[in-house]
Amino acid sequence: MVHSEVYEGLLPQPPSASPQARDEDRGWGSSLKTCALCVSVLFNLAFWYSSAPQQVALAPPAPAAAESSWLSAAVQAAETAAMRSCSGHGDVFIDTVLVGSDGAQICECHECFTGPDCAVPIPDCAADADSGDPQLFEDYWRRHPEMGTVVTPGWYRIGYQFRDGQMFNFFNNALEAAIRELHALTGNAVTEGRYIVLGTGSMQLINAAVHSLALQQPNISNVVALAPYYGAYELQTKWFNTANYRWAGEPERSSSTSLNGGPVIELIASPNNPTATIQEVPSNTSGVVVYDHAYYWPHLTAITKAVDYDIMLFTLSKITGHAGTRIGWAIVKDLDLSVKMMNYLFINTLGVSHDSQLRATQLLRSVVKSYTRPTMSPEKGIFHYGHEVLLARWARLEAIFSKSSRFSLQHIETQHCSFFGKKSAPSPGYAWVYCERDEDMDCSEVMLRANITGRAGMFFGSSNRYVRLTLLRRQTNFENLAAHLSVLVSQG
Repeated sequence: MVHSEVYEGLLPQPPSASPQARDEDRGWGSSLKTCALCVSVLFNLAFWYSSAPQQVALAPPAPAAAESSWLSAAVQAAETAAMRSCSGHGDVFIDTVLVGSDGAQICECHECFTGPDCAVPIPDCAADADSGDPQLFEDYWRRHPEMGTVVTPGWYRIGYQFRDGQMFNFFNNALEAAIRELHALTGNAVTEGRYIVLGTGSMQLINAAVHSLALQQPNISNVVALAPYYGAYELQTKWFNTANYRWAGEPERSSSTSLNGGPVIELIASPNNPTATIQEVPSNTSGVVVYDHAYYWPHLTAITKAVDYDIMLFTLSKITGHAGTRIGWAIVKDLDLSVKMMNYLFINTLGVSHDSQLRATQLLRSVVKSYTRPTMSPEKGIFHYGHEVLLARWARLEAIFSKSSRFSLQHIETQHCSFFGKKSAPSPGYAWVYCERDEDMDCSEVMLRANITGRAGMFFGSSNRYVRLTLLRRQTNFENLAAHLSVLVSQG
């Protein structure tokens, strides 16, 4: 059990009126500095105590036949749910609640479908192109159920720590090893000699990085991002606004080390969300930069180099599609910063769900094995699958918009991809659409009148003449979007 005194030592103290008191309060609190330092050291030593990958126990070894009935029952329940086809437009899961008069579970229908088996299309259903939910990967995992399935016994790691007697060890060494192997496979990031910090998705890590960087600065930090930027950068910074940092809008490109009298923390997505362009802060820009590489994977963009920045964020959701598993990680060069980020995660959520880490380990191991041991599957791996799907969708959109002078798409260069070993045509996750007509000042409203829901430019710090349309959802969703766009374009 962690004592309350330890929590108090880790938590930043509230701001004080006097500069002298505020300087003290930006630390850990004068009476508890020693305690907090010990916690940080213990936390760090426990996290990196063992660098060797550990095997994740999925079940007790060699159970007797009489004792294995629980496993058979669990597998049977999962298979029974999976066998329901729901006309290909819905799902039944183990935890599906609704049941019919016969006691059987009722299908959970995908959007635009209804009926007991989801076989009835909803007429003139709106195309939801707002969310970046990566459901396009669902079909891939249905084709390869053996690759992404884990069995979790009821006693699996039910405590706070991963191993007894190792204080503050909330992270699975096996998952860390799988993350490093995946980056080595794709060649998209340097991990050697770097620290891996796990978070509940990259959403949590964005603010963990901002908060921790601000603690390293003597003055209030200004958080900035160049528009169009991922809207969560501004939303989170303002929502969690503290005495240590504040949202300051777009960066001022200069050789100055500060903005409005304080240090600068810049958030930058590369590839950009929403434009999919590769971005890099100019060399003459000072301040600290956090690179969000959620979309820097072969199926979403050409891999041109192994990025090697001080702070880099990645997320499971845009690799395998498992957004609900809520796993993200930061690759960090600085030890002190990594410890501060882990302290943030410790206070915020006591780490990351063990069950989620188990699932993520299985998924990433399967992705790596599908390429390093190709005999596992006769089909190409998930990066080839995702690239081919998105490539076809982008080409379809380009063909639709080429018939219109009212709308335009962002331009994306074709580049050589080191992972595929050839030139890689654009396969972005989003279309960044611009309304050309003077009267179309709100492009999202134009889309809405055509029964298409997109995300307005204002949410990316940009003009509302832009709207973002997602290409990451199920094929039926994309077909509905393409149909509505075709009608809209045909109207001139």
